[in-house]
Amino acid sequence: MRRSLLAIFLLCALTSTATAHGLVPMLLKVEQTAPDTFQVSLKSGVPQAQTPVPVFPEVCQVTPGRRWREERAHWSVWRLRCTSVPTEIRLDGLGDYQAVAQLYNRDGLSHSRLLTAQSPSLALRHSPQNVDVLAGATLSGVVHLLAGWDHLLFIIGLTLWLRRGKPLLIAITSFTLGHSLTLALATTGLLTVPVTMAELAIAASLLFMAVQLSRPAARRTGTAVVMAAPLLFGLLHGLGFANVLNAQGLQGADLMVTLLGFNLGLELAQLLAVAAVLLILLLMQRQAQHLQTVAVYAIGSLAIFWMWERALLLTV
Repeated sequence: MRRSLLAIFLLCALTSTATAHGLVPMLLKVEQTAPDTFQVSLKSGVPQAQTPVPVFPEVCQVTPGRRWREERAHWSVWRLRCTSVPTEIRLDGLGDYQAVAQLYNRDGLSHSRLLTAQSPSLALRHSPQNVDVLAGATLSGVVHLLAGWDHLLFIIGLTLWLRRGKPLLIAITSFTLGHSLTLALATTGLLTVPVTMAELAIAASLLFMAVQLSRPAARRTGTAVVMAAPLLFGLLHGLGFANVLNAQGLQGADLMVTLLGFNLGLELAQLLAVAAVLLILLLMQRQAQHLQTVAVYAIGSLAIFWMWERALLLTV
């Protein structure tokens, strides 16, 4: 009875708070129209109450422009007239969200970068150094995994399935390789898949994981299949992130350095998550089977919920 109550409590908590990775929901566009004049546009796909607030330089006089809505997003525009060249524009209140920021000087796109709560500023005077972009993207990769339950539950399920050093390390690394391969193909325009379809397949892979974990060890799918599953999952999940970056405008070296750092952060966070699960299993050996039962119900229930939610998006 206590086990059932624990499982129900955990599922209720996860259902109310769980978020899976979706699109990068914001675009910050800064256009220099004259030496001392800028136009700033913010496109947001999240509710207005959760939309970050741009913080403008003190050397600029800000004039709000028009606002309008389009399908699943709203736009806000500001005009800045500055007494000297401003240094940066910051997005306050990003939280778990991310935003693509673009700076256009009078000759065209100057540079672009991914903004996160840990790195929320777009430099206006000069392009950031590659090492700064790499560090920010690496941190973004860590946050992306640890803040998204679809990634995290897959890693937990994989750890519960294999529970051994070398096979588990190979499986985790194959996920990153799959993710990297998809990003490379998508950013070069060689692969295009609808994001919603990819996310539906991601949820289906989680359901597959839950079904396998619910079976006795002797009746589970062979090791070869479970070793291939992380590669497939990585291929699928990389599509959404790559498609959004391409659509929103990260280009050239900015995009490649961001993708490199993101994958590095993703791998580091995966290893951290695996270590945490193995440590918990080691410290709670007597309750290991109970913990796995709860994990199976959590993974399966959320996978079904996400499949239903994403299937509905295909009909809209």
